Amino acid sequence: PPPSSPCPPTMPGLKPAVLAAALLLRCVAGGLPSGYPAVPMRGINGTLRMPLVGIGTWQYNDTFAEAAVSAAFRLGYRHVDTAFVYKNQVGVGAALALSGLNRDQYFVTSKIPGGLNASATRAALDKCLEDLKLASVDLMLLHWPGGKDSALQEQWLELERWAKEGKAWAIGVSHYCKSHLDAILPVATLPVAVNQNQYHVGISGDSQRRLHDKHYAESKGILWEAYSSLCGPCPAPDNMELISGNLVVGVGQKHNKTGAQVALRWLVQQGIPVIPKSMNPAHLKSNFELFDFELTDQEMASLAAARSPAETGTPQQPDDAQECSAEGPGLFVV
Repeated sequence: PPPSSPCPPTMPGLKPAVLAAALLLRCVAGGLPSGYPAVPMRGINGTLRMPLVGIGTWQYNDTFAEAAVSAAFRLGYRHVDTAFVYKNQVGVGAALALSGLNRDQYFVTSKIPGGLNASATRAALDKCLEDLKLASVDLMLLHWPGGKDSALQEQWLELERWAKEGKAWAIGVSHYCKSHLDAILPVATLPVAVNQNQYHVGISGDSQRRLHDKHYAESKGILWEAYSSLCGPCPAPDNMELISGNLVVGVGQKHNKTGAQVALRWLVQQGIPVIPKSMNPAHLKSNFELFDFELTDQEMASLAAARSPAETGTPQQPDDAQECSAEGPGLFVV
């Protein structure tokens, strides 16, 4: 396993609770270089450093994924987020191999489909490692909930067995609502490290049920991670509001930062990891430059009070904005 090492706070302006945890806990080095912006996360053998920023790869094929990850890693990124259903893990793995970095210098998150039985779960998990050409991932997630409580439990426990073989250092979920967490927590013998969901400026005031009960997950020690943190999949004009909208641009002007940087900083300043994607080197660079400024309390509050763009953006029904109220298994692939 990775060596044990101190895990000090690595960025200004984190929530006091996050800073306190970082100061008090000795963290297992979770595939990150020293000083990379990170927050504590519960792993299977102790506390890991979860990167606060990484490169997302949703909707990229192998060629685009390899190019995007390679460009991001040249700029200093050390976290990549991929998934079985993205069908780009071969490209991601190629970029990692070409980076020339030692395995303990980068962090890999992958995800497998929900709703699989134990044997299919294991097959999907092993396929991820095969495609990535890795012996282990840092974080493996169940991509969405599928089936009744007994099915959720079966899949979670198989994920645990796989992780205990040294194939993942932390495990978690995505798109899980309170009812789904309540199904697996009573049988879990390993921590649910992360719940990855759509989260961005504009939806923090929405009802907790529609937001997958963020506070409930956090009360169980589950780290909240944001995808679509700039509302990229959202329909126009929402897909531009966190880039060129008046609120984020106005705040950014006070810090000589872009609107997108403000929207991302609002998340990481709360200790919420982000995984924005881009093929544009200038945008990749900008999305990474989040740790040399700090939003004021008033600015954080004004961003939290925003009521648009709303949680939406996936073509499936129910979409992200409705899946918890519907409590159905669905098929969510962001």
